[in-house]
Amino acid sequence: MTAPSGPSRGRHAALVAAAALAVTALLWGSNHVAARSLHNALPLPSLIFWRWLLALGLLTPIALPGLIREWPQVRPRLPRLFALGISGIGLFSVFLYAGAYYSLALEVGLLTSTTPIWVVLMATLAGAPMVGRRQQIGIALALVGVLIIVLKGSLASLAGMELRIGNLWSLLAAIVFAWYTMLLGAKPLGLSALTATAMTAWTGMISIIAPVYALFLLSGATDPVLTGAQSHQTTLVVLYIAIGPTLLGNLLWIYGASRLGAARSGPFLYLSPVAALVLSVTLLGEPLAPFQVVGAVAILCGLAISNSGAKAPPPPPGA
Repeated sequence: MTAPSGPSRGRHAALVAAAALAVTALLWGSNHVAARSLHNALPLPSLIFWRWLLALGLLTPIALPGLIREWPQVRPRLPRLFALGISGIGLFSVFLYAGAYYSLALEVGLLTSTTPIWVVLMATLAGAPMVGRRQQIGIALALVGVLIIVLKGSLASLAGMELRIGNLWSLLAAIVFAWYTMLLGAKPLGLSALTATAMTAWTGMISIIAPVYALFLLSGATDPVLTGAQSHQTTLVVLYIAIGPTLLGNLLWIYGASRLGAARSGPFLYLSPVAALVLSVTLLGEPLAPFQVVGAVAILCGLAISNSGAKAPPPPPGA
């Protein structure tokens, strides 16, 4: 059988890239659900630490040859790479998993999907040209959806302080990643995706994730992974998070987005909150309340409206 050529080869490559992006979105949508399933089995600092340590153990040998070749280009970019790693890997990981541990997985998936909205707001505050009427409507609609979910569909929740703390962590995750996106988009890094991912991941691990884990142990807390007390199921879920959403998800995104470009790749990210919603209801048995459906529809419609015809921001590394 001969390989496809010309336009046929281009269509085949586009289909493969689209499939890779669809799988990525599903993996990242399942990330919230997998983390939520561990909230009673594994302490939060333990999950964050072991997830990234396992992923880095697999990623580093793959990225190391390119990193060595590109080191002359990496060295002058170290301050920026450090800032990207602290925000996009370190702080984002802590806030994302804190949201998953202290809120419903379907709500975490929806709230963290609002990152493009915060990017637009930050860009406007930073002096970028004002967005158009369509983007303003989309932003307003998505923010209404966020408020519906955070307030659980009732203003009485605000008066009674019945907010889920996990929802606030999830919003912080979205806002932190929006800042990361602004920093990343300031000017091209000029590095390969594997090199940039490895550098930012190690920075986030060393600056935020490892210190948080060390403080957790110094406080006298016990990590079931160190004592061998974790269940076989817990081990499998941690391995899935490290290999699936963290490592495989990032590599598939690199593959697909590098071939289709940001504008065509961005819409695939909207599959993530949908996947999180479906999986959280079917696998975790989380209740689907009417206010969650209304909030989800508002967020997804707002995202679609505000991003129509615009370039989507890159996804969070290891989201």
